Amino acid sequence: MKKTTFCQSVLVFLLAMLPLFAQALDAGVSYAVYATPDNKPYVEINLEIAAASINYRRTDTLMQASVDVLILLKNGETVVNYEKYTLKSPLVDSPQSLLDVRRLAVPNGTYTLEITFQDLNDPDNHRTFSTTVTVAVEKEVLYLSDLQVYRSFQKDAGSGSLFAKNGYIMEPLPFCFYEQGANKLAFYAEIYHSDRTVAAGETYLIRYFIEKDMGNGQQKMISAGNQRKKPAAVDVLLVQMDIAQLESGNYRLKAEIRNAANEVVAERQLYFQRSNPLLNTDVSTLSEAELSKQFVQNLDEAALRYALRAIVPIQMGLYQETLRGVLKKGDLKEMRFFLFRHFAGANANDPEKAYRDYLLLASAVDKKFYTAYGYGFETDRGRIFLKYGRPDDLVHVEDDPSAPPYEIWVYLALPRTNQRNVKFLFYNPTLAGEDFVLLHSSARGEINNPRWERVLYKRNAGEQYDGDNSDDATTMKRNINRNARMYFEDF
Repeated sequence: MKKTTFCQSVLVFLLAMLPLFAQALDAGVSYAVYATPDNKPYVEINLEIAAASINYRRTDTLMQASVDVLILLKNGETVVNYEKYTLKSPLVDSPQSLLDVRRLAVPNGTYTLEITFQDLNDPDNHRTFSTTVTVAVEKEVLYLSDLQVYRSFQKDAGSGSLFAKNGYIMEPLPFCFYEQGANKLAFYAEIYHSDRTVAAGETYLIRYFIEKDMGNGQQKMISAGNQRKKPAAVDVLLVQMDIAQLESGNYRLKAEIRNAANEVVAERQLYFQRSNPLLNTDVSTLSEAELSKQFVQNLDEAALRYALRAIVPIQMGLYQETLRGVLKKGDLKEMRFFLFRHFAGANANDPEKAYRDYLLLASAVDKKFYTAYGYGFETDRGRIFLKYGRPDDLVHVEDDPSAPPYEIWVYLALPRTNQRNVKFLFYNPTLAGEDFVLLHSSARGEINNPRWERVLYKRNAGEQYDGDNSDDATTMKRNINRNARMYFEDF
């Protein structure tokens, strides 16, 4: 059995802006045939109405959209099942898309699925969708349901949501379009009657893969996976696949069931689109017009300076000097370009998410290590935290009578330098607030001071060095409270 799942937009109408008054109703529709545990089939229909294509009516300071929906399943001119209802948005301060799911029971047969949408705020804004649906769930035949793709899914704790199914809440994607910012593709299917069709004691294999449509009927394999399952009356297939590196284009998602002889006994496929405009783009070639569409355009000078100063610690070599020059010059276009280039490099699929995630971390580091001399991420501890992450262990010492307060950070593994058991020692020589500076580290590329112990104890125990030669001595004599070397070497 081979079938392509239907996934269609009534009218492809994509706009960058969401106007209060729409021009043409744009609805995405996808459907799948499933069955209840007692083998009664039904058609599940997922709907999405694009925010840009419906009219929102203001109520005080908020707004709301309403669309009449009529779903018909017809055998010839006979209506076998239907639903008629009004789909309303919540009260919102800006337009948003409408999502819905409906499930209509029908016996096996071939039907016309017809859906009419009517914008209640504009009598001229309406659309009708129509396609053929075949329902054929037989008890004695292995059945693989249609594939449905989703934006995301999460476990359900008995919410009673319309979007809940088999313990998960799944957000449908009727347009079958993964836009910039989407990193994962989720798809769902159900398998029926393998307990009747697979021999006892045997298993069956489900293979699934993504292929790029190369044109002229040619497909290129991109990624694949599989699951081996034991026979059951009903089994669920819920899979998440990484699409972060999928370039813009048309793709086919395919799933197939193979028996013990590795023969395909059932298969389904679904086509989807992917938009990933920055994946293979040299950001340095972006035009001013293209850059103006990115998130950095909405940042004022203060926000730009804060974000750029926050990424200084993680820049390498000449990039750090270039960034300091950009900050000194103060040209807003250059600042926006540098910031966007950095986060596009971190996540070409969603630079804005990379920016938000990093700024959340940088703000926490700023607060944790803030001093009167600058932002917390500009201190040595803040810089190391942003560069290498949270340490696996930490020793903070304030009761060593021969030394100022100091900290030792321990990293069991440091992938950035390909080292293990790496340590950093910070100390507060001025005793001023939290102004700790890096004195010594075993990390490649960081300060390495063989005389660190003498520097740490020079104020109160400067002459108690280990050895006879002051110029060559690097360590201090042991003392009951002088534990820094023990902590650094043995901890």
